[in-house]
Amino acid sequence: MKGVQIFSHSLRQVMDNLGPALKISGVLYLVQVGITMALGAAMASSGMGMMGGGMGLGVVLVLVVSLITGIWLAVAWHRYVLLGEVPAGYVPPFMGERMGQYFIKSLLIGLVLVVLGMILGMVVGTLFGRLMMGGIFMSMLLIAVMVQVPMIFLGLRMAAALPGTALGENPVLMAGWQATAGEWRPLLQLAVIMALALWAVNLISWFVFGGVGLLANIWQLIAGWPVTMVGLSILTTLYGHYIQKRPLV
Repeated sequence: MKGVQIFSHSLRQVMDNLGPALKISGVLYLVQVGITMALGAAMASSGMGMMGGGMGLGVVLVLVVSLITGIWLAVAWHRYVLLGEVPAGYVPPFMGERMGQYFIKSLLIGLVLVVLGMILGMVVGTLFGRLMMGGIFMSMLLIAVMVQVPMIFLGLRMAAALPGTALGENPVLMAGWQATAGEWRPLLQLAVIMALALWAVNLISWFVFGGVGLLANIWQLIAGWPVTMVGLSILTTLYGHYIQKRPLV
């Protein structure tokens, strides 16, 4: 099963290069975690006093910082895997032009997926609303299978060329879609694996840590690092295999 092979190859990219992965992502991810926790602590301590403009400004700040550091990390990791480029320090170089192009293409892809997710969510809610009321387990499973799988599948196809933007090759937006034409079966397998992995992470959050509160938030932040790194590695693998024609090993 090629989808399983792509996933395992991407997982090994992180596990076999754990030192460089931590070096490239460590500071940037800690910044994301730190600002998110700071906002949560401020909201918890101020209660209703943070509602309104103060909370809105805080949320916008978290989103902006998370977006910048996320793209910064993505570009650096793609370059490390595909070019062997290791940053000299613990913060990768800031490549503004390439990050800007990466952001624009990611935004366009993201907008398509948001619209799709809203439509699928409404359809699933309408058709399976009664089943979803049966409990969080069934609700999360239905969302994973009926919403996340098609969204991930389309996202993988559209974003497969994004790592080329990090390399400065600036492929056209739909280059990944064109390169993966006819490869729906392995990418669907991969989408199912990724959706089930996210489902497992969320199950642990709900059934082990209660779904809300400090412990659940800490778990999501801890689990977020491997989810982020493996997700970026999957895009890198797709680019290397389908566009650069590298073999899967």
